Amino acid sequence: MKTSLRRIGFLKENPEKYVTTVVRYSTIGSEELIKMASENSGIPKAQMAASFYALNQQIEQFVLNGHALEIGSLGTLYLTSNAKASDSREEAGVDSLVRISVRFRQSKKIRNLLNSNVNFSLPSLKKKKEEGDAIGDENPDGNGGNTGGNGENEETDPLG
Repeated sequence: MKTSLRRIGFLKENPEKYVTTVVRYSTIGSEELIKMASENSGIPKAQMAASFYALNQQIEQFVLNGHALEIGSLGTLYLTSNAKASDSREEAGVDSLVRISVRFRQSKKIRNLLNSNVNFSLPSLKKKKEEGDAIGDENPDGNGGNTGGNGENEETDPLG
């Protein structure tokens, strides 16, 4: 997994700080996912698409109706809410809701895999002129291909 360093400068006492972020290569849409799943499984694409959209509809209905939904070994989708605090029971209710969100909680299996089997690589650092630019990343917006690293942990201090 590739990482990128970003320079951040929001502190007055020490305006130059760095943060490491994981690079997201791309977003794979449902059509591409269906195509790859069809090719890998031998199931015709039309049948895979019908199954995918039926599952998608069921997931949406269950989650929006307040059910937590376990998605195989990936994790669980569930609703959360934020509401204004009320002084009385009568004032509390649906009108006090500020936000309802869908959350995803990774499974223990995924968490353990991320903590034990992922090798991070940091591309060689190249100084950029403007603050806020990614350092050592060909694609400063965080999207793009694998532009560096060999998949192993770097032993040297990337900042120094």
